[in-house]
Amino acid sequence: MADDSATLIYSLSDRQKAAFAGLVCERLLPQYEAFCRAVSWGSPAVYERGVELLYNSALGEFFAEEAAALLEKLDFVTPGLTDFSTPLTPYAVDACIALHEALQFLVDKQESHISHCATATVDSVEMFVEEYRQLPSLQRGQTAIIAADPFMQAELARQHRLIEALLSIHEFDAASIHQLRRLNGSGGIVDLTRLPQ
Repeated sequence: MADDSATLIYSLSDRQKAAFAGLVCERLLPQYEAFCRAVSWGSPAVYERGVELLYNSALGEFFAEEAAALLEKLDFVTPGLTDFSTPLTPYAVDACIALHEALQFLVDKQESHISHCATATVDSVEMFVEEYRQLPSLQRGQTAIIAADPFMQAELARQHRLIEALLSIHEFDAASIHQLRRLNGSGGIVDLTRLPQ
């Protein structure tokens, strides 16, 4: 994650952080759903409930007990990297890591969880760029190639745009959450159909 975005994340209020995490995780949901469809395993409903809980927490009190209970459910529907042979597994894992960090924030309010949530998203894009571009491991200039890729640029810009919008909102209501979700866009942050077979 870009250093300036990390710094800006720490300037958000707790409610703003919960909203940011909800926005980040919502765009990772398609990765998790694609994995669940491919292997007939997992629970998009648990993931969706986590995103909903983050938005509800941005609107009012933090639901720490429900978040803790949901973390246990999430653990049961998070795939192990070696448990499934589909190339979608690591993308589902990244989505679950992001949601786990976000829910953990609702439990203990440690702001590093929000930074980790955003980093899991960037990690997912980085892995996607390496795979769809078929970059060899440790290729000279690989970091620059990944940083310049349109998918990475779009994700970093999206996170920065969301943080800037969040900083301008001091009192959340359903309309402001709706506005943020429209700004967030829809669909996945990567195009899983571009992965080599």
